[in-house]
Amino acid sequence: MRDAAWSPPASAVLPTGPALAVDGLTGPVGTPLLHDISLNVARGETHVVLDGASFDATAPNEEALRRVRRRVGVVFDSSALVSRLTLLENVELPLVEHTTLNAAAVRSAAADLLREVGVRGDTERTPDTVSRLDRRRTALARALILEPRLLLVDEPGHGLDADAASELDDTLAALRQRYDCALLLCSQEVRYAFRSPNAVSVLAGGTIVEHGTLDALRASRSAAVRRLVDRRGAA
Repeated sequence: MRDAAWSPPASAVLPTGPALAVDGLTGPVGTPLLHDISLNVARGETHVVLDGASFDATAPNEEALRRVRRRVGVVFDSSALVSRLTLLENVELPLVEHTTLNAAAVRSAAADLLREVGVRGDTERTPDTVSRLDRRRTALARALILEPRLLLVDEPGHGLDADAASELDDTLAALRQRYDCALLLCSQEVRYAFRSPNAVSVLAGGTIVEHGTLDALRASRSAAVRRLVDRRGAA
């Protein structure tokens, strides 16, 4: 897509190993919502976390936080686009913030990626003038523009009708392969567990009560897991 116009900054290249490794996470401090959370997501894998979770991250300095932002792409359930900017400008933002590419290269890379995620028509429109699906696609393009090692997607189908949600699911799967990144989906929709992810974690009461393959979920004796599986009619 971007050919010679763009390559990840050297500081974004990490040694081999998990794209995400969490060991014994409890927080936030004071009123923890998560308790002893541990999971690993390898590059190229798709991992689904069912239910909801809060994540509070602090960094010792701004540069450390910037390094994390270059390596991790995030798609929020609300899309979280900047309303006063065009779709194209929203996707350009990470390149402007984290690279030294000239304006023409930034615009070309952003336009190419918007086409790749399926945004059609005038990309000079603002988010309030396009469909919810196009807002979600734009947020996905913005999250991928730095070619992150890890892509976090919160409630990908939130607010979308069945056809639009299915179309976005297919786009996510294709882009995960295209960019060879780890994909971590957080959702309360059980259907994501049945789309052949590499692993599924079930979060209940702020802790992971089951982790593994879909077959492991089907065999689980956890009441919380059984309710999820039965909701799909897969018991």
